[in-house]
Amino acid sequence: MNNEGNDPVKLLKEQNTQLQEQVEKLQEKVKQLEDDNKRLIDGNEQLIARNMMLAEKMDIYYNVRMHVEWLKDLVRRHREMMAQADLRSDEELLAVIETRIESDEIPLPPEFGIKEVAELVGTTQTRIADLYKSKTIYHSVDKYLDFLRLMRALRILKEKPGYSIDAIAQDSGFNSVRTLQRKIQEAIGLSPGQYRDITNPE
Repeated sequence: MNNEGNDPVKLLKEQNTQLQEQVEKLQEKVKQLEDDNKRLIDGNEQLIARNMMLAEKMDIYYNVRMHVEWLKDLVRRHREMMAQADLRSDEELLAVIETRIESDEIPLPPEFGIKEVAELVGTTQTRIADLYKSKTIYHSVDKYLDFLRLMRALRILKEKPGYSIDAIAQDSGFNSVRTLQRKIQEAIGLSPGQYRDITNPE
């Protein structure tokens, strides 16, 4: 009687072989899934990098657009201000200049001139020049500004006796001590030191 078909050892070996084959197939599938997953991760990383680059470019574009819009608005407001200023009478414009410069005590460095005055009140340099030539005793903006610098220097000499002449020249807007000395000498016939001694007798 033949019992080979019912040999338990042989059956176990066959089952073991089948299981090993199934395990190997599963391992191959796992490896394939791992490779696919790695490719997906790499693809996602590249996609994220591209999205970040696009976001940065969008931010740059947005900032540029905002800056351009701000400049456009600035130009528009400047034009409106100039148009309004040119509609003022000469007397009104002079009053605005005096208020902005004298009452507000804005700094008057040496480089502050007709261009800065025109920008301050929103009109043209031509109108400012014509205005001071025909409507004031100064006849020019530069002479008007020098007069204001001189008045500031004399006031500081009187009110702050401890201030050095060099510091007074800088604070009042003259480009050098020599210029300050010359302007005071021409105006009142005294040196800065003599004027200080007269206004602060001790």
